[in-house]
Amino acid sequence: MMQDDQEQPHLPGVDASKATDESVLRVHAQLRRQRVEGSPVAFFTAVAFIIVFVFAWFYGRRYFAEMDSAGVLAEREQIAALEAWKARPKEPAGPVVIDGAQLYAQQCVACHQASGQGLAGAFPPLADSEWVTGEPELPIKILLSGLGGPIEVKGVSYNGAMPAFGAVWDDAHIAAIVSYIRGSWDNGASEVTAEQVAEVRAAIGTRGAWTADELAEHF
Repeated sequence: MMQDDQEQPHLPGVDASKATDESVLRVHAQLRRQRVEGSPVAFFTAVAFIIVFVFAWFYGRRYFAEMDSAGVLAEREQIAALEAWKARPKEPAGPVVIDGAQLYAQQCVACHQASGQGLAGAFPPLADSEWVTGEPELPIKILLSGLGGPIEVKGVSYNGAMPAFGAVWDDAHIAAIVSYIRGSWDNGASEVTAEQVAEVRAAIGTRGAWTADELAEHF
């Protein structure tokens, strides 16, 4: 004889006589969580995560260490290149070229004019002047110490003052401007060197302006 009521399965924590759909579902969910938490899948997942983490940590440190080493090496190479550049053989500097024409334009042209003809009755000419084209010591002395009082140039008398440049210009500058005026305006006189100027400077020392009479020995 068949039983009218089938035997209900026993659910832990649930009174079968008071079981409801909600209580059955709650217990069922608890059982599912217990199966998942106890599953080997969770264990192997955790192990795999740890392995990946260790791998990333190890190779990450190695990567950044190599990057740091490369940066240090590059910096050292740059420093070595800079030191090599500083220690390179220096090419000898060429001689300093002083433009006598420029010096004349800056200091002399207002009085003696660009043509070298001077100003009538005030400043004597330098073009075709015996004071310029004669012995080179003469214009060197005048440039170094100046000239004052009456002077005759090309048969014309002047009475003025020529400033001294010995304290302003060195030997090379004096040589450049004397060479310029001796070679310009068809004067055709020889150039002078800084060594010649140095000899004259040492011979006359420090003194006041020359007079025409003091320089007469050069004629």
